[in-house]
Amino acid sequence: MSPLPLSGIRVLDLSHLLPGPLCTLLLADLGAEVLKIERQPHGDLNRQIPPFSHGLSAYFMMLNRNKKSLSLDLKSEAGKKRFLKLVKKADVVVENFRPGVMKRLGLDYGVLSRMNPKLIYCAISGYGQKGPWRKAAGHDLNYIALTGVLEGASYRKKKPPMLPTQLADIVGGSLLPAISILSALYVRRKTNKGIFIDSAMFPGTMVLLMMVLGKFFVTGEELYQEEDRMTGKYPNYTIYQTRDHRAMAVAAIEPKFWKEFCRVIGKKEFESWIPLTDEPGFPTQSLARCSDKKLRQMKQKVQAVFKTKTQKDWMGLFKREPNCCCTPVLDLRGAVSFLQWLGRKELFHLKDPQGGSIPQWLFPLGNHLLTRKRHRFPPKK
Repeated sequence: MSPLPLSGIRVLDLSHLLPGPLCTLLLADLGAEVLKIERQPHGDLNRQIPPFSHGLSAYFMMLNRNKKSLSLDLKSEAGKKRFLKLVKKADVVVENFRPGVMKRLGLDYGVLSRMNPKLIYCAISGYGQKGPWRKAAGHDLNYIALTGVLEGASYRKKKPPMLPTQLADIVGGSLLPAISILSALYVRRKTNKGIFIDSAMFPGTMVLLMMVLGKFFVTGEELYQEEDRMTGKYPNYTIYQTRDHRAMAVAAIEPKFWKEFCRVIGKKEFESWIPLTDEPGFPTQSLARCSDKKLRQMKQKVQAVFKTKTQKDWMGLFKREPNCCCTPVLDLRGAVSFLQWLGRKELFHLKDPQGGSIPQWLFPLGNHLLTRKRHRFPPKK
């Protein structure tokens, strides 16, 4: 079997909770040897968060497969000495403490890079290593609140929703740092030098708003539900409720897809809203000329059609029609079932020491080698 891309790379992971551990999980899946340095006496806080399976937290297990674990007190001289010994042979250090913590411990990049000039040091924080808020505490909700994501997910003058996932932690605190580390490893091959990576979750999360920021910089318009093309203003890119109070997502942006959608729902008369002769773009010229009142009336007519069937009925219909861009809004159970129906390999199971089965999720990197890797059970502290 061919070696994995990061075989031979050693990572010291000082991070905890979600951002850093998800970043180093990606590195571990790619073949890096990741040593998780956990604080005494309890280790990563995720170990204490329920639900538990065979004494281990489900959250901890999802983020820490393929890693080794070592408990160290970095405030003690013995702990520092052992950590520094590990740094000499390490390629990467990842931490998500607030700026200044590692310097107080005498273990900041300046110190570590003198011992190991090839070291890549990735510091993940909320607001970056410099600036007026560098030492401010925060979690995912704070960062996505600051980015405009939550405001854009709400209706004007209404309370913003709580999201069921940690966008800032995952994008700004995990995926972008991982990309930075991979880039630094590539550059090091040319320069033989390490680098300090200042990865901040707040600005990193704004990558999610690239398209809407483009509009904002030109027009100054804010993002609100049903007031923008991305939030349901137009009938061909929005969500409709079904008879059983579930939902279907319609994203038939192109006129050819809209035509197919109208045919499948049995409403040929709706085709004229977005004729095939329309200029390309979203919204098309025909929709852009419509008043807000007219657009609401269009959506009401489509909504009335969706109310005639259950979500299951619509799913059965659209599964056979690949050119409509219409899909069900699924719950987690439905999403997992759909993934399995597609035949994808991202979902797999690890055997725990008691013989139980622990569901795990692979990064969908498209690398078949990763699905053949022999994954290890998350470490016991």
